Amino acid sequence: MIRNYYTEAFKGGVTPIVSATQLIDGTVKITESTTATSVTNAATSVTIVLTLNASIKRGMYITGPTVAPSPITINDNLIVEQVVHATNTTVTLSKPIQMNAGQALTFFNVNQNSWKEYSLYVGISPEQGNSFGSVTSATANLSAAAQKVVTYKVSNPYIQSGMNVYDDGVLVGVVDVVNTANQLTLVANLAALIANDSVLTFSFSVLPSVSVLTVDNQTMTFTNPAQGFVLPVSVVQVTAVAGGITAANLIALH
Repeated sequence: MIRNYYTEAFKGGVTPIVSATQLIDGTVKITESTTATSVTNAATSVTIVLTLNASIKRGMYITGPTVAPSPITINDNLIVEQVVHATNTTVTLSKPIQMNAGQALTFFNVNQNSWKEYSLYVGISPEQGNSFGSVTSATANLSAAAQKVVTYKVSNPYIQSGMNVYDDGVLVGVVDVVNTANQLTLVANLAALIANDSVLTFSFSVLPSVSVLTVDNQTMTFTNPAQGFVLPVSVVQVTAVAGGITAANLIALH
């Protein structure tokens, strides 16, 4: 009943954009951005001294993926509380942190008040391993020459681009394109390794996942979500998908 309810309700939804920079509705998330390098920073302090950068403003978020001892991410909610520009730029932070001198930081603003929040419905989520129904017999590759194209006897709607191809458990290639219901093309010329009537299996190298930014400006990743699953957060951005989930498998309802 729940799946049927959402299937009907989400007919009016939209296919989200999958992007590290754009929100679901296509608008750019970051309105302005700048970088600066730390000069000095007392251990666990709310004050940092930076190379002069007059573009840094109060209210900006701060991230630093290479900061030691711990990277600063958007989930840390580190914000510029006060800023003074003189010989250097001195920033007062929303909470104390520790970092070494010379580390690069990014400062950015987001127009969070205008963000549109969505419920995100997972229409299709691939299962893993042999549950793809992906046992199939190859009928091509009768010649000894290496070739990319593999033809198989029984059609299989679960085979997708990016899947690893195994012949009796041995990796023989990666699916580049599914040409027809009974034919695919591998990324490289490995098809000579596949004998006629070999039993092939297909799977992704990673579990299906959806990475999102929430309306609270938090990043989250949902791994192996169930088909017909509605993510239990209000979503403003889909930053990445993996393991066979694509934008076409998702529905966003505002």
